[in-house]
Amino acid sequence: MDTMKLAVLLAAADLGSISRAAEQTGYTQSGVTHMMNSLEDEFGFPLLIRGNRGVSLSSEAERLLPLFRELVACADRLEQELSLTRGVERGIVKLGTYSSMCLRWLPRILGAFRERYPNIEVELLEGGGEEIEEWLSSGRIDLAFTSLQQRYGFDMIKIQDDPMMAVLPPQHPLAGAESFPVSAFAGEPFLVYTNASHTVDEDLARVMRQIGPGLRTGFSTNFDMTILAMVENNLGVTIMPSLVLEGLQSRVAAVPVDPPFSRTLGMAVRSYDAASPATKRLIACAREVLKV
Repeated sequence: MDTMKLAVLLAAADLGSISRAAEQTGYTQSGVTHMMNSLEDEFGFPLLIRGNRGVSLSSEAERLLPLFRELVACADRLEQELSLTRGVERGIVKLGTYSSMCLRWLPRILGAFRERYPNIEVELLEGGGEEIEEWLSSGRIDLAFTSLQQRYGFDMIKIQDDPMMAVLPPQHPLAGAESFPVSAFAGEPFLVYTNASHTVDEDLARVMRQIGPGLRTGFSTNFDMTILAMVENNLGVTIMPSLVLEGLQSRVAAVPVDPPFSRTLGMAVRSYDAASPATKRLIACAREVLKV
């Protein structure tokens, strides 16, 4: 079985497009189509469902998807180990992260990583907590920079605690206070930041449960800058992690909540022992840059 064909199949499935898979993997569109037809002939059943909006996996391929990912990952690790034996650092690391961590940390990490390992590629996916968890569980990514949750069965490395802040209009009576009591959110129009699937982020949901039945939710969106613009224009209040607010030019007040809440940011892999050499090198580089 040709694992390169399987890797192209995974690209087509993840991107939902033969042409985009061809662009990502460096093949022609006809070449990718030929490889998919060859795999389907070998397996004896359809792998991709073609439609006007792109391609998706057949039910048979969907059932086998975890095995496909595992096989491709094993082949990639073997190739990396062979390269190391020959004295060459090569590989690909698929990385999933929040946009805030991507903006604040990754430029420094990836800059140092590229300087040390110019032949190792990094593919980046941005998403919310639930998306990143699913990507890591399914093998779509190798490494996650995310908010670490107790339920995770991954190997995790803590980077730092990130305090949750009350975000208030500049004219709010408590805008200059040293802290904002959680009970003070009750009765205020509360603006809710959601992820791409329109569910509330787990760290925010934990604080909202603490506020209790007095919470009066209003506008919700999955764009944090939209939320901040609404707060700035006195349309409500919200809670955001400190890292999201760093360096922003919005005219809002950020006040620590009382009692304090924080999210724990860090790196997660399915298994550190089974991680590829390239993934381990990126983890080591991140630890050095962030002084973890």
